[in-house]
Amino acid sequence: MSRNAFILLTILLLSGVKTIGQLPDVCLTKDEYRLYSIINQYRTKQGLSIIPVSRSLCYVAKIHARDLYFNRPDTGFCSLNSWSDKGRWIACCHSRNTPNPLCIVKKPAELTKYSGEGHEICYWDSQPIQPDTVLKFWLTVTPARELILNQGKWGNFNWNAMGVGLFNGYASVWVGELRDTVPEPTLCIDTPGADNIILPLKEPQKDVVSAATGRSYIIFGSFASQADALKMVQKYKTKGFSQAKVIVKDNTYRVSLSDYPTQKEAIDAKKLLSGEFKESWIMKF
Repeated sequence: MSRNAFILLTILLLSGVKTIGQLPDVCLTKDEYRLYSIINQYRTKQGLSIIPVSRSLCYVAKIHARDLYFNRPDTGFCSLNSWSDKGRWIACCHSRNTPNPLCIVKKPAELTKYSGEGHEICYWDSQPIQPDTVLKFWLTVTPARELILNQGKWGNFNWNAMGVGLFNGYASVWVGELRDTVPEPTLCIDTPGADNIILPLKEPQKDVVSAATGRSYIIFGSFASQADALKMVQKYKTKGFSQAKVIVKDNTYRVSLSDYPTQKEAIDAKKLLSGEFKESWIMKF
């Protein structure tokens, strides 16, 4: 099995940062809950306390895992702890040669109302993530093991919050001393995309719909990345579909040729399309 994993842990005191707004609903997938559980199981075997799960830090972990997958800020010499310039957070390239730990530990305060310090360990695998494999790897890396077990430079810290995020080969775990004040996350329904986390972009993007409108869309094509979907939107606009846009739902980017207030109107419009678009379908969102 091909695997490439990177570890970086950082620490600095946080200052106040403006939040992006209300924290959305957050749930843990089965694998995320598994990773959270086995980390605590390992701690208890070593005589340590269970770290409470944090809704805020789970959100940060989920957002970072998605930023790593979609925007790849870790390319070149930047580490997995780096953040892209695509979202409503401070971008940073972190590496051994150009460390930027302050940018990293501020992320919980930038993305949520959690005001304590945040510390992260990351992992990447070209194969589907296996929680037990992730923890097994971290326990072979001294800095990661010491953070999990409050050893070494982490010996005087007391973790009271943990967040876990897994997405398409990336794993992100955050810990903090401050106890979270918002309710704990629930368990997700066991279906793909059930956690429905959407990256908070810098500003609302033209031609992208990520919140339900109740309208009926004529869909022609689904893509794994927003960039690819937007390219097709531009192509269809040149063919006369001036209302073409990207519909973001369940971590999938669907291209809508046009949209209508009712399903009947969408069905009637679909009948008028040329044979090139006969495989299109109707989706209410």
